[in-house]
Amino acid sequence: MTFTEAALAVLEREGRSMQVKEIAEKALAWNLLSHVGKTPVQTMSAQISAAVAKGPGKSPFVRVKPGVFALTVWAGKAPGPGRHAPAPKEHPQPARQPQPARQPQVAAAPEANGNGEPSGKKRRRRRRKKRGGDEISQSPPAPAQQEAVQPEAKPARQAPPKPAPQPSPQPAQRSAPPPRNGAEEPDLADRVEAFLRGQSRPASIEAIAEKLGFKGRAGRMLVEATIVADRMEQEQRGERPRFTQHRGGFSLAEREVSGEIIALEQQISEASARLRKLAEQRLVRRMRSLDLKSLAKLVALYLKRFGFGEAAPVERGGDDELHLSVQDRRRGGRFRTAIVVRRDGGRPLGAGAVTELRGALHHYLSTRGMIITTGQLSEEARVEADVQNLAPIALVDGESLARELIRLGVGVRERRVRLPVLDEALLAELGG
Repeated sequence: MTFTEAALAVLEREGRSMQVKEIAEKALAWNLLSHVGKTPVQTMSAQISAAVAKGPGKSPFVRVKPGVFALTVWAGKAPGPGRHAPAPKEHPQPARQPQPARQPQVAAAPEANGNGEPSGKKRRRRRRKKRGGDEISQSPPAPAQQEAVQPEAKPARQAPPKPAPQPSPQPAQRSAPPPRNGAEEPDLADRVEAFLRGQSRPASIEAIAEKLGFKGRAGRMLVEATIVADRMEQEQRGERPRFTQHRGGFSLAEREVSGEIIALEQQISEASARLRKLAEQRLVRRMRSLDLKSLAKLVALYLKRFGFGEAAPVERGGDDELHLSVQDRRRGGRFRTAIVVRRDGGRPLGAGAVTELRGALHHYLSTRGMIITTGQLSEEARVEADVQNLAPIALVDGESLARELIRLGVGVRERRVRLPVLDEALLAELGG
């Protein structure tokens, strides 16, 4: 069978929606595939997604959620118990047990002993009546009384009903990483700032390290290196350093600057952020108006500065797509990444593009992929790209691409404004 025919057979036999990885595994276990290949899971995902892309009425499959498929005849839903899969039985009442054949008993006149008292047979009948009721009855007892009528023959213990097969659990979607300097897990520089904010005078490295729970020489070196690195990073971004060094230790730089200067710097910073945002929006509009040849040149500069090496073209896709197999120098140059560049305008990228690239990675001689689009990303595409246990696919939309181009200095020029900023460290050193 082909992958599509095998997937159809698996879904019909299981009678439920299934994850593409599980479909491929069962097709292999049942020997349904006439050709397996090196990446059966990716190929299965690509074949089913290609069938779904044909549209309603032309495909036997339907996508229930990213990575999970069902049959179109199920009206977009897994049939569930009672249609194609056996339904779990409700807990039945105790089954009525077959009674041993008995001779019909005819009520006879009570026998009495010599003293006029009931015979032993009648006394035994009374005792049985007290225990569970009279055995002699003209009409059959109600079902709820069966167990009481027959205390000798208890109903056999019923086997617990088998649960109906449920769809395999979906891998948990990957949560977004916490933002830098987030409130949940502040970095070491933020912890130093929080400690110094509660101090009225400069604090030594020893005092800071002890307060943060670092002991010994290694802890002191780590705290000092963090403060120096944070100061260098902020100066490189053109921002005021957070920390100032004195002879007696470190303190917050903002405490030694007038409030008017801090307010003006804040206004400049906010204006710079607005200008950067406007530049990103303008760059996105210009990229969407470029033809594929011009967009390819822009993306080539981006990939080179991002850390990718030699690129080779791959003959796939349509007129608005560019397919590349690029050497990844960030991973030692031993691996290649499949990159697809798309001119999507304002259209959102669907999950089908992700599954299609993942299933075709062997054509690029790659183990991972990246889709760069001038459009937007749908939530389905993001979820599909983050499915665990499958080849990773990175997604870059138009806004993210513009942001990275500005950060790398591609497509923009920076205009520098000279602002006099006091050297607080030097003045603190001179002033003792």
